[in-house]
Amino acid sequence: MKNSVTVQIYTGGFESPPEPLDVPLLIGKLEKILQKAEINCVMIGWNPNANIGGVVNFCKWHGIDVYLWLPVFSGLKGLSPLIGPNGNPVKQAFQAEKGERFDFGCPANPDNLRRVKQNVENRFSGVLYDGVFLDKIRFPSFICGLEPMLTCFCPYCLPLHGLSDELALARGDNPLGINLYSQLRYELEDEALARLFVYKADVITAAAADLSGHFRQKGFKVGLDLFAPFLSFFVGQDYGRLAPYADFIKPMFYRRTNAPAGIPFEFEKMLAAFGGDVWVRNAQKRFLRKAINTKKFTNAFINREIKGIRDQIGAVKLYAGVEINYLAKTAPVTAGYIRESISSLKGADGFALSWDLSSISDENLDAALNAL
Repeated sequence: MKNSVTVQIYTGGFESPPEPLDVPLLIGKLEKILQKAEINCVMIGWNPNANIGGVVNFCKWHGIDVYLWLPVFSGLKGLSPLIGPNGNPVKQAFQAEKGERFDFGCPANPDNLRRVKQNVENRFSGVLYDGVFLDKIRFPSFICGLEPMLTCFCPYCLPLHGLSDELALARGDNPLGINLYSQLRYELEDEALARLFVYKADVITAAAADLSGHFRQKGFKVGLDLFAPFLSFFVGQDYGRLAPYADFIKPMFYRRTNAPAGIPFEFEKMLAAFGGDVWVRNAQKRFLRKAINTKKFTNAFINREIKGIRDQIGAVKLYAGVEINYLAKTAPVTAGYIRESISSLKGADGFALSWDLSSISDENLDAALNAL
């Protein structure tokens, strides 16, 4: 029996010019993958003007599901912003390359959910998609800074969590007041801070339920793009609670990606958000690694995370996201790293060969397929 994989094709941001797709090259790569693995789905997005007809036709001919790759709470114009405790929109400065934005709107605002649905209906109704792959269905992470993490205080959020005062972090090596990391969740000392993160999970779960119900009613399957669990807690993604609203889940286990969702990148940005001199930050790093019980982000650590996910999501499919795109500064992955990652990870239903099929080299694609 062949292993199962998912792949993604990036077509550009909502408002940027579409990426020039080499359709024959993409079809050639898909044919190569089919020789070694079953393709569960191809996720394409999210520029509405990209020329994807040839790829879609190939997938339909081969019985491969096509999903609209859809960022939910970031990158779409007109989303109502996150509000800080002072009543003003929080500043979110981080922006990635090639039109991908990380300025998040408030996930609790029903107007934002309506805008997401309208965006799909107005811009993507011409393609016969089989599913929708919900990306950025979360609050912002530490890469956007500390203030965006400690939100939201808008008129929708404030009455629900009741935290009217500005939240204060502890000092020293444990600014979040972590007592324990267990079953994909953190136990926090500070009651107000703990309540905020519970609230975030409530909001994202409600948003996933709303959007999943909407799209499933239209006959679509639903996939979720989620942070690695030890990070997902802070952005409102609770695997156990989200599982009922997904046909498959893709945890992003990017161990060598120095960009958003990359484990080392997000981890370092978490430390940077707390501030302090190098000694304080090193102490925080040691504490956090001890709290999650790993000295390095090894595959053994990822396997523990996968087991925790599997214990919570039941029969929902789990495709472990492994980066196989090479970018010298952003993702310095090698064929050896790819083989080792895919060969070592256990307990998943397959792998998400991440994150853009167009820019995966033949060498790295071959390494992934041989490891399967």
